[in-house]
Amino acid sequence: MLKHLRSIKFRLIASTLLCVATVTLVSNFYLFYYLNKIIDEKSIRIQRMYLTSLQTQMNDYMDSITSLAILCASDRAVEQATRPGQNITSSTLKAQEQLNSYLTVCPVASYVDKLIAFNEDGLMIHARSLQNGSSSDVPSILSLALYQQTCEDDFNAPYLAALSPSLQSGETTLAILCPIPNTLGQSGGRFIYMEVQLKLFNNALLPYLGAYNIFLTDSEGGIVSPYAPTSPDFSKLTPDSSGIARFEGAEYQIDQAPLSLAGLSLHSYYRVDLLEENGAHLLYTLLVVLITSLLLGVILTVIVSAYIARPVRRLNERIQRITKNDFSFDPAIERSKDELGEIGHTVNEMTMSIKHLLRQTEEMYIRRKNIEIELLQSQVNPHFLYNTLDTIRWMAVIQQCPGIAGTVTSLVNLLKNLAKGTQDKIPLREELALLNDYIAIQNVRYVETFTFVNEIPEELLNLRIIKLTLQPLVENAIFHGIEPTGECGTITLSAQLQEDELIITVADDGAGIPPEKLAVLLTAHHKKNRSSLNGMGVANVHQRLQLTYGKDYGLTVESEVGQYTRVHVHVPKEE
Repeated sequence: MLKHLRSIKFRLIASTLLCVATVTLVSNFYLFYYLNKIIDEKSIRIQRMYLTSLQTQMNDYMDSITSLAILCASDRAVEQATRPGQNITSSTLKAQEQLNSYLTVCPVASYVDKLIAFNEDGLMIHARSLQNGSSSDVPSILSLALYQQTCEDDFNAPYLAALSPSLQSGETTLAILCPIPNTLGQSGGRFIYMEVQLKLFNNALLPYLGAYNIFLTDSEGGIVSPYAPTSPDFSKLTPDSSGIARFEGAEYQIDQAPLSLAGLSLHSYYRVDLLEENGAHLLYTLLVVLITSLLLGVILTVIVSAYIARPVRRLNERIQRITKNDFSFDPAIERSKDELGEIGHTVNEMTMSIKHLLRQTEEMYIRRKNIEIELLQSQVNPHFLYNTLDTIRWMAVIQQCPGIAGTVTSLVNLLKNLAKGTQDKIPLREELALLNDYIAIQNVRYVETFTFVNEIPEELLNLRIIKLTLQPLVENAIFHGIEPTGECGTITLSAQLQEDELIITVADDGAGIPPEKLAVLLTAHHKKNRSSLNGMGVANVHQRLQLTYGKDYGLTVESEVGQYTRVHVHVPKEE
């Protein structure tokens, strides 16, 4: 009995039921007492978010309107055309074209009823707006309270805006009056007059009319936009300091967002006591949720525990065997067709990868040991060779044989580099110097047999590469590419950067490689060539690169028999 109480299945069922019962009870009581308040706060926040969004949108409209008026007023052609005593000339037509062009690019052009430039002498330049101009427009503007306000001595604003009856239709519009400054910065009785339909703002408010009760008011609090007929009279909603208004037994949250023109403001209201009326229904709903959660918790925990305990036990046994170096494949832990089965599949893949990695590590260790043994077997006392070759070089200098002296010098440089080891990383510049010494020796042996062309850019010469990477490739191009053809050939060395990878190409136009040999070129182990400098073939270079940089790097080879062979060296970019 005690064993069953300690089992995963029992603990899972007991802990799940306890958690479900505790969480459900606490959350339901919490929801019952605080859900109304939370929903109200969220609703008010959403209401204010929409209000702020609309405020930003309408202020953008107003910025576009005022920007249009200021652009027109500051235009030089408009300023010249509206000077006192100006007749209808080409300057007037040019000013009208400027007004039309400014109006065309304005985002709210489709709502502009009038756009007029005028002076107090009665000169009027009318843009192609929604309404046509009339000879009575200027006298009507001069009689507006908006115009009278601009004539006051203390007026120094760049524009003035107010709600005003339309000059033509009489409907309420947003009127803008902007002085046209002269060269002294004074208006001199010249103005830009605009009328913008309130439809611009009403269209933005229509989607929020019924659901969010957002509307537009003027500077005196009067409603100037559509208003839901089922809503309470806004004039009867008097909010307290917290923004709460009470009307006919209901509570409303009222918010205001002032706009940037004409004293206009956005208002919204929201009823905050709706949920309290449905408290009894909410309590019944929460009780049903509690009972249903407990029943579902019992059923689900019984079902889930039956499917979890057994696969977990199998996984535990398999992991214990892995700790004892048992890396065999176990199909039993993959039988479950769920996440535990996927974990079992991953464990099997991991054990196979570990087994493969151990085998590769062992092979790599043996291969490295063999290479070290071969290097030890081929070692010769370098100082004896250097001294002997140096003696030969001086004999050639004394006997005036510069060819022999140069060849011996190149051979000494090669031997010195070989004696220092082949695993060091050196700048590409030094690798090319070593390669040039080798080519100098081969040019003496194979007179007029091949031509070497170096096309590596100067900016890549400071990048680092493993020593003696290129020499075996050029040697292979000479012995197996150019020499078998019996004709003079060309060996070309080039390099390029592709993102963070350096690619060096050794190409020859020699005999090429048959497809069957090309397929095993980088994997086959060839016997050492007695004519080779160090017995290091293409496959050996490929293995050295992969041992140093990883499997993503090394050599790639492409060839066509009788045409060409190209060997590409792929190494990471290292400064």
